[in-house]
Amino acid sequence: MGWGKQTNHKRTQQEPAFKDMADDAEKLILEAVSITKRFGNVVANDKVDFRLRRGEIHALLGENGAGKTTLCSILYGMLKPDEGCIKVDGREVSFRSPRDAMAAGIGMVHQEFMLVPNMMVAENIALMLDSGNKFLVDLDAVEERINSVARQYGLSVKPRALVSHLSAGEKQRVEILKALLRGADVLILDEPTSVLTRIETRELFNSLRQMASQGKSIIFVTHKIDEAMALADRVTVLRQGKVVATVDTSSVDRQQLARLIVGREVLLNVSRTHTQVGDVLLDVRDVTAMGDLGVPALKNVSLQVRAGEILGIAGVAGNGQRELVEVITGLRRVVSGKIIIAGKDVTNLDPNKIRSLGVAHIPEEQKTGLIFDFTLSDNLAMLPHLAERFKKGILLDGRLVRSKMNDLMRMYEIKASSPDVKAWTLSGGNKQKAILARELWWGPKLIIANNPTKGLDLAATDYVRNVLLSAKKEGKGILLISSELDEVLDMSDRIAVMHDGRVVGVFDHSQIDLDAIASLMLSGKRAA
Repeated sequence: MGWGKQTNHKRTQQEPAFKDMADDAEKLILEAVSITKRFGNVVANDKVDFRLRRGEIHALLGENGAGKTTLCSILYGMLKPDEGCIKVDGREVSFRSPRDAMAAGIGMVHQEFMLVPNMMVAENIALMLDSGNKFLVDLDAVEERINSVARQYGLSVKPRALVSHLSAGEKQRVEILKALLRGADVLILDEPTSVLTRIETRELFNSLRQMASQGKSIIFVTHKIDEAMALADRVTVLRQGKVVATVDTSSVDRQQLARLIVGREVLLNVSRTHTQVGDVLLDVRDVTAMGDLGVPALKNVSLQVRAGEILGIAGVAGNGQRELVEVITGLRRVVSGKIIIAGKDVTNLDPNKIRSLGVAHIPEEQKTGLIFDFTLSDNLAMLPHLAERFKKGILLDGRLVRSKMNDLMRMYEIKASSPDVKAWTLSGGNKQKAILARELWWGPKLIIANNPTKGLDLAATDYVRNVLLSAKKEGKGILLISSELDEVLDMSDRIAVMHDGRVVGVFDHSQIDLDAIASLMLSGKRAA
């Protein structure tokens, strides 16, 4: 289920040659030479060297906070380095703003799109084009230029469509076209797949390969090893602001890159251990529920989760996974059918009562799981069934809450100065650890985990997966919903496939058929 790179890169020796091979000067289009950038006492980039060849796709790989975005912001003129220099075509340049970078042939597509939603695609692009008359724009001419470049690089867009009507993948293509139409020879993409579906990711990769084959140079920023291996010619790994290595993807494997990123061995292919499966903890019986638009989002869904197992849900996003989580946790009403938890009918029960029966909920969005303006201690005690554990009489004992949060910070390796810090100050990985700590410490029987590693870097992903596997060994039942099919395949004892609000197939891990799962995900039917 990869992204289509044809070569299969393997090495026989124990370690790859982790050194940056010399580049011929005439092959280089962009260089960062000994770049250092500080923010107060934090060194975001520490003497970083980076070289981009003409016509190559070069992945910038590292954990969140490794310095990738800072380096790209410097290359694009958004930040000025404290030390070091930038060279374009071998000549030292000084960028005062992104306009200077664009004039030098460098374009950047940010994680947050910079488009005007109530304007057409052609109008958004026209805003970026140099024109003799800023008040009279020939949209027909702009549309013709858009279509020409779109055909050249396989970037399908509708120039007259309103941006507000576009999918995330379509908006990203518009951003790429903006850069190309401004004459970009170097394209920087900052975590471009974070908003894309798997199919959109594959389409993006095809377009980027096409651009590189026609002489464009791509800097692909990511924290996902598989993406770097599938797409890039070379990879530069950053760790804590420093370059650890620059290597050809043909000379390394996934495990070696993981070790470079984190500085230690990490769990890439999860080692699932067999546990004794116990009683049914979750029994969803013929459940139908309406979606936000007033049409059925769940259609007679039935599934079971037993103690000591992980049931994974596979499916293209938007096929009822979110609504399934919501009906189980009491956040959405069931129209028909029943939900039984630990032998009790909880259909349409209040969410707090469902939780009190031993249900933990790890939500898809961290802003749903935490109140960012609250302290870690406040977030620990904000749920009624947990607050009861910290009361003396009718009052909450703040000292007891802080003491417990201190203990959990140690147990779950949450990096924060104290239980009194606001949740928003934590990194994404530490926010997720705080959610795990609150949801699991009190001993729930059933865990509903909705995309628990979404947006996390390698180390945090490794941590979350290990926590869930440990919970399974302790006899917990886990319903795992993930948009990462590989995660579902690696973690789950059984896999249920959802399509169009229905469960269209269930597979035991020992009987996984990837072709059948892929076909069910896309069409709801098994391949003929």
